[in-house]
Amino acid sequence: MSGRRAHLRSMEDRWRGWDNAEIYDRFVREHRIYGWLNSQLVELASLGSAHRVLDLGCGTGATTRACLGRLPVDAEVVGLDSSAEMVGVAEARVFDPRARFVVAPADAVGEAVAPPFDRVVSNAAFWQFPARARVLEAIGKLLSPGGLFVFNVPSERAGAAPFHVFQVALARAIADVSQQPFARSTPPFRPEAFEAEAAGFGLELERMEERIYEGRQIEFMDLMEIPALIAPLTEDLDEVATRKVLDRARGAADPRERVEVAWLFLRLRRR
Repeated sequence: MSGRRAHLRSMEDRWRGWDNAEIYDRFVREHRIYGWLNSQLVELASLGSAHRVLDLGCGTGATTRACLGRLPVDAEVVGLDSSAEMVGVAEARVFDPRARFVVAPADAVGEAVAPPFDRVVSNAAFWQFPARARVLEAIGKLLSPGGLFVFNVPSERAGAAPFHVFQVALARAIADVSQQPFARSTPPFRPEAFEAEAAGFGLELERMEERIYEGRQIEFMDLMEIPALIAPLTEDLDEVATRKVLDRARGAADPRERVEVAWLFLRLRRR
């Protein structure tokens, strides 16, 4: 496995473990942002006419629940995630016979589930998947003609610089504690390149729009307490140094301060 492929795979592997599942699930329940993301996503996915939906990177099941609320009684939602612990929480929290869950990495989705699907949705996850081209190819094969793939990505993943106080403070704290220049660990998301790549797998981008989430700094402070999210930024630091980074960044921002965060929402149609 190449160094880059190994790094990308490790990004998805970091979500495994009960510490991630429990802290992530608590964050989703205590803060508004994931509820907002899910409501925007299912609206764009036009689920009223769908009967079979794939929730790719389902986590602890919040997006699956949002989809079930918009689907008919004879529909099915299949949630897939690489983390057995995340799926375990999802199975414990989603009490609906229309839902089932599968443990598999995103780039193995083509072998893990059987077509056809009317919709594939992926909330706050797609940019973390390794072998993105393989995932897109599988989605193209899993979707029925006319089916939709809908996902979102933070606008910063399209190349923008840090844009709110806590994020800037975190970058500075990492640089200070590590004594290394802060460097983004995740490759930026390039919409133009993505559109061309997706077209090669029969997926046509028909809608891309930026939507603004209005929240407070405390959400982003607590978000970075999830081990899988802070680990890529502090992989050269030990646990004590990582805690020092987080405490310093939290001390530099007002948790009550309002903040606006831009997200890109994309909808592609299977030709």
